[in-house]
Amino acid sequence: MIKISKLCKNFEGQEVLKGLDLQVNQGETLVIIGRSGCGKSVLLKHIIGILNPDSGQVQVDNQHVAALKGKDLVKLRMKFGMLFQGAALFDSLNVFENVGFALLEHTDLPEAEIRQRVKQALLSVDLLDIEEKKPAELSGGMKKRVGLARAICNNPEIMLYDEPTTGLDPIMSDMINDLIIRLKEKLKVTSIVVTHDMVSAYKVATRIAMLYDGKIIAQGTPEQIKNTTDPFVRQFITGAAQGPITDQRKLENGL
Repeated sequence: MIKISKLCKNFEGQEVLKGLDLQVNQGETLVIIGRSGCGKSVLLKHIIGILNPDSGQVQVDNQHVAALKGKDLVKLRMKFGMLFQGAALFDSLNVFENVGFALLEHTDLPEAEIRQRVKQALLSVDLLDIEEKKPAELSGGMKKRVGLARAICNNPEIMLYDEPTTGLDPIMSDMINDLIIRLKEKLKVTSIVVTHDMVSAYKVATRIAMLYDGKIIAQGTPEQIKNTTDPFVRQFITGAAQGPITDQRKLENGL
């Protein structure tokens, strides 16, 4: 469903993605793990067309994302639902306007139908009768769930989750994990989850890929990743302070 080939991205002389190759199969939940700042969110932004590559390409349903402009790009983006890190709600809009934003901006649906779709999306994430509230009136967990309701409101084919459990307590994190699983089963969507939370990764993934030094260095089922002998992957999944990842960082900094 998604094919990424030799993807490169450079920011002010710093290479973030270095010829990355990855394929996402229809109906799976692919979890991308890696250290903070390694380029996981940058990869998501290429998939949805917010960023364009310096070289290489991203294909979604055999369409080259970077080649799409205007209405064609909007049409492609309507296939996606995205839960941004921190939910990224509009502070000046109420919950109804936030959740229904894409439908209000990019469709001619009557408001009554949009209201029904918003209500259904909020019910899917266990929220009721909060349409008139502003983001400032919501807890962190509620904001995350409102962001998730916005992501599913246009009935997407592909869901992108950027650090869905960051900043949440363990109980709320597990609730979000359960919602990701439930939405996949209910909506039959293809999902990509970016995280460094291994508890979440093992629970929601059908496949896990690790991003390191601008490339995918390992991928497999949760069980395969859990039992890997790759020293880079092992250091990350166990959270060890000592290992090849930190040794490489010290080398780069001349320590």
